[in-house]
Amino acid sequence: MTNRPSRYLRREILTDNFPGTLFLFDTSALARRRHPAVRETILQAIEDGVAATCITVELEMGYSARHADELDALLQNRRDALTRLPITEHIAERAQQVQLLMARKGLHRAAGVVDLLTAAIAEYAHAVVVHYDADFDHIASVTGQQTSWILPPGEVD
Repeated sequence: MTNRPSRYLRREILTDNFPGTLFLFDTSALARRRHPAVRETILQAIEDGVAATCITVELEMGYSARHADELDALLQNRRDALTRLPITEHIAERAQQVQLLMARKGLHRAAGVVDLLTAAIAEYAHAVVVHYDADFDHIASVTGQQTSWILPPGEVD
């Protein structure tokens, strides 16, 4: 599943193809959770104990909260249900290194800061980034890390 936009993550292949692997669901995937296949995949990953989160995803989700109580409930639910992947200075430096590698290929503007950090967090944890954002394809083109579209590109917006 490494960097293949034509393949996408489905509920039934979560643990069969990636035993013991964590899946870091990016905000781009989570934002499409109203789609039945996306919702089912996310819920299955949570049920199987293989769904992960990180500070960058939580900050992006928090930005969308309507008020403090909603944000507090969101964060508590995520802490209870998901494995939280850490961020360190080493991980941040890796994101910067990846940005430089992308710049050498003329791609440094193809991925934003948050996506670079999210990908570096996942790479460090050997987690698969599950997304709906071509930025992760650009990042994976230089890192070789595992990524997966939650649905084929263009299927839902």
